[in-house]
Amino acid sequence: MANQKISENKTALILAGGGILGVAYEIGALAALDKLFVRPFDTRHFDQYVGISGGSIVAALIANQVAAGEIYRAMANNEKSVFNFTRHDIYGFEGWRLLSVFGRLIRSSPNILHSFYRNRWSFRPNDIWHMIQEQLPAGIFQIDKLEQYLRTSFYKKGLRNDFSSLCNELYIPAYDLDRGERRIFCRSQQGAVPITISQAIAASCAISFFFEPYRIHGRDYIDALTGRVAHLDIAIEHGAKLIVLINPRVPMKNDNELFCLPTLTSGQCSKVSSLGASFAWEQAQRIELKEKLDLAIENCQLKHPEVDIVVIEPGCDESLMFFQNPMGNAVRNQIMQHGYITTLFKLFREYSTLQPLLAKHGIQTSNQYLSDQPPAVLT
Repeated sequence: MANQKISENKTALILAGGGILGVAYEIGALAALDKLFVRPFDTRHFDQYVGISGGSIVAALIANQVAAGEIYRAMANNEKSVFNFTRHDIYGFEGWRLLSVFGRLIRSSPNILHSFYRNRWSFRPNDIWHMIQEQLPAGIFQIDKLEQYLRTSFYKKGLRNDFSSLCNELYIPAYDLDRGERRIFCRSQQGAVPITISQAIAASCAISFFFEPYRIHGRDYIDALTGRVAHLDIAIEHGAKLIVLINPRVPMKNDNELFCLPTLTSGQCSKVSSLGASFAWEQAQRIELKEKLDLAIENCQLKHPEVDIVVIEPGCDESLMFFQNPMGNAVRNQIMQHGYITTLFKLFREYSTLQPLLAKHGIQTSNQYLSDQPPAVLT
């Protein structure tokens, strides 16, 4: 990489969150990026990696010098590989947890009733939820299973699970639930208790309500997307002058004149609200995240005009396919190939702008392979 650089300015690759389908999109986009760069530089040669929520999984693999094409092939061929994880590798319904909730409720009922009596509170039917929720877990699933899977997989594949053993810098943010503060997991500071990469990933991926907060050394952590979207400041504060940001999560533009968003019951084109609360919530989340990201980039460019930012993300008219079952292998492959195709097209279309910008940071590029038809399996 040293031969490719013409300055000491650092380069950073930021991978934003987006769930399982977002991970698939990012893998396709990274594979396309590798078609742009002139060897020996590729996506494994950035100085810094910032992995956010689900993007932290991909960032950790790339920082471990795993080629994007290798991950792409494992998923496209549905290989038995640590890179091709399934629903059961990440989470599963645990019946014993439901039973334990009922057990806790029965055991704690006398104490709850005593609290009402001691404080002379009057009981109303709508108090039942307040009484019950303390006995419920803080999330539907536990994310410990993801951490265990990653820890075991890293060991089997010979990958580093220690921040300090990586050649390049890896940063994984999460939020401390009790303190309401961001924590950035990275190479251990002097005197700090070491934290593994798999633990940091679990903390960053602990989506509120869906997963229970992930506990590390007595502190509870939740999803890195809870606050900021891209965490651009992490890369900038550590010297990045070029940031390549891949953001898979954008709002869907539901325009019936362009395409149809069908309901399962009638098959007719519909509004997002007609598909149920989860679709409306997902669209609302995407709108919020996109607005926050655009504002963050605008603010960054005003404060740090010396920093160049390249954003790769699907268009709002492409995001319909992201509203699908995230664990189906066919869907993931479709999203991954979509990310590959659309990123190749973007790089080809914008090559005249990208070429001098990247060259300024010592990265040589070529458009020789950007017009290739995407193969089912990368070579």
